[in-house]
Amino acid sequence: MKTRLFALAALGIALTACTNDNEVMNNGPVAAVINAEISDAVATRASGTTWADKDEIGISENRFGYANVPYRMTNGKFEPAGSVIFFEDDAPTTFSAYYPYSKEGGILTATTDTDNQTPAIDFLYATGATASTHNPEVNFTDDTKAGGKDCSFHHCMSQITLTFVAGSGVDFSTIQPESYTLSELVLTGSFDTTTGIAKTDDGAQATNLDMPIGSLLTSSVILFPQTKANIGLTVVFNGYDYNATLTVPDGELKAGNNYTYTVTVRNQDLSIGSAEITDWNPVSGGDVNAEL
Repeated sequence: MKTRLFALAALGIALTACTNDNEVMNNGPVAAVINAEISDAVATRASGTTWADKDEIGISENRFGYANVPYRMTNGKFEPAGSVIFFEDDAPTTFSAYYPYSKEGGILTATTDTDNQTPAIDFLYATGATASTHNPEVNFTDDTKAGGKDCSFHHCMSQITLTFVAGSGVDFSTIQPESYTLSELVLTGSFDTTTGIAKTDDGAQATNLDMPIGSLLTSSVILFPQTKANIGLTVVFNGYDYNATLTVPDGELKAGNNYTYTVTVRNQDLSIGSAEITDWNPVSGGDVNAEL
């Protein structure tokens, strides 16, 4: 059998399907195009669907033993950031990928405390994308609407988003809430770049997470998936602590889910609106009032 070599080089980014029917019928090296999208629509990079310039992903395939090859987002497309992968035959090859790239790969450890709420803990994973010399695009994209597979990057962590609104007897144009605390959460854990599983550290103690609110009156935090039926919430407003409880649907912060709550600050208490799960998925969790 005639042997062909083709280099894995990222030449562009597009929102396309998991496979490509366009065949390349030349006898020279064939370069594979890396197409990647992040599943689930939410606004910011640390929780959403937009690649930022210089974002790096690690790509692997098993047939030829290549693992953790870095690609970097540059001017709207992924390009090699290190070695180039060469393949030795025309058979389809299956790829997986993760974000953010780590030179060591494997088990990455992280802390989701106040100082580490950045895109670096928004662990993403994709698998199932196939390519060959005849179908050279490696498409980490979602083609389920066309009857294909979902090979896009998925969020492996959990997220909570709080939106603060002024209720009766309160005027945010004069004074806005300053900060909030989510209580008794496990903030340390690990992410396996080979499986896409994120989890809390075994035996880790739960602690509190303190966050500023800011002028936009919306705040999101990324957390490791964990069992948690209720989360205490304390909001600092006008020098007073307002306390309430967030009810977590199914008693668990699940991977890929964004649990969104509307927190209404009223003259004497907080009102917690129904929780929704967005993809990052909305979850609904009832109304709660909290007294001073």
